[in-house]
Amino acid sequence: MTALTRRRWLHWGIATGAGLMAGAAGAQDTPTPSRRFRIFMVLGRGEGTNEQGFKDHLARSGLEIDYITRNTGGDSSLLPGIVKEIKELRPDLVYTWGTPQTRAVVGPWDDPDPGPYVRDLPVLFTYVATPLDAKIVPQLERPGGNVTGTIHIAPITAQVNAILAYRPIRRLAMVFNPAERNSLLVLEELRDECARRDLELIEAPAPLTDGKPDPADIPHLIAQCRVRGGELLYLGPDTFITTTHRHEVAAAALAERLPTFSATELIVRSSRALFSLSSSPYGIGRLTGVKALQILVEGRAPGEIQVETLRRFSILINMATARELSCYPPLSLLNFAEVVEV
Repeated sequence: MTALTRRRWLHWGIATGAGLMAGAAGAQDTPTPSRRFRIFMVLGRGEGTNEQGFKDHLARSGLEIDYITRNTGGDSSLLPGIVKEIKELRPDLVYTWGTPQTRAVVGPWDDPDPGPYVRDLPVLFTYVATPLDAKIVPQLERPGGNVTGTIHIAPITAQVNAILAYRPIRRLAMVFNPAERNSLLVLEELRDECARRDLELIEAPAPLTDGKPDPADIPHLIAQCRVRGGELLYLGPDTFITTTHRHEVAAAALAERLPTFSATELIVRSSRALFSLSSSPYGIGRLTGVKALQILVEGRAPGEIQVETLRRFSILINMATARELSCYPPLSLLNFAEVVEV
């Protein structure tokens, strides 16, 4: 089998807003300004495929852009200093990746004190799973204020549909960092979905020391998921679990012969998790670029631009992992999946 077979999109019956190409066409019809722009990027795990899609889309528009990049590497203590720098530099646009970075920059939308946050510059977020529950925006269609952005994960219902289409189970385990608000919000949704389907959810929060999880605990956490009867391990959009320490998580799950499902695709592509249902990071980056052009070129206020995701999501299966676990996907699912060998 080749490293990459066919790629087709799963619709899952979900309409989530305007399509990427329609937005891109509208933006490209707008005259390109002659001035240079400055975009300040606040990242949590360095530049990735998402940022590549974002920059590529803006490069195709012909804009001249200077990028200022700051990466926390998951260290939230750096964020107040980054916010201070943004206020001093006053860029044309602030790009934020992930819930922790975005919350630190814009704050809860209902916090009346603007002092600690950026409230007078356009802010464009990406890779925020639940912006409503995280109180980054009060609504998606017209978010208001100085903030808009893109969502990267499929709805929880669609994720569980994908899990059960691959392998019927009764007990689903989730390992997560309880210090990440995003993970707690996804956990609440997953609890409700599992209860609705009469599935048992086995919760495995990472212990915290001085408010931070220790990656050395990962093998024990995953081993306990297996001991407690977990049939499949759910990996949410958790920076600690699926990004920073994805190799350790995937290796520990393989050692326990515990199949893994991820809400994001990186851990499947690079670290041998079994499968995912997700949006293309590059495509999400391009969609975020569409919104950047609406702000910079068209002069639209962020609060008037809908927060959305791509309309379709893709199944990604790591067949090397499937063979090692003897956990093969049904042929019907392969008709819609992209298959990788890592």
